[in-house]
Amino acid sequence: MGSIFKGKIAAIENNAARVVPSEAGAKPTAKIVIPWHLRGAAGNLQKGTPVVYVEFDDGTGLLLGRADGEWGAYLPALSAGSITDSGVRLASHSHGGVEPGSGRTSGPA
Repeated sequence: MGSIFKGKIAAIENNAARVVPSEAGAKPTAKIVIPWHLRGAAGNLQKGTPVVYVEFDDGTGLLLGRADGEWGAYLPALSAGSITDSGVRLASHSHGGVEPGSGRTSGPA
């Protein structure tokens, strides 16, 4: 089992954070794992950032998210020029033999 808490980041060490619980007089947690989507510039976490986290009975934990209403940049910035699928770059992909009208092309080959 585990319990969910709110607190503020006290320190960040690699892919983990120590959090000071919101409860008055509480001591910082052991290292709480920061999931990949909240690391670095994506989550923009820093000392003092309010967060929600879970602590498990075995002393481990996981940061669940920011608690200040900011979402950071969890999703990578995408533009049509950067999206690819099966090696097809969407910004420069085109279909030949298409005539104006209501017809549709088939899927990629």
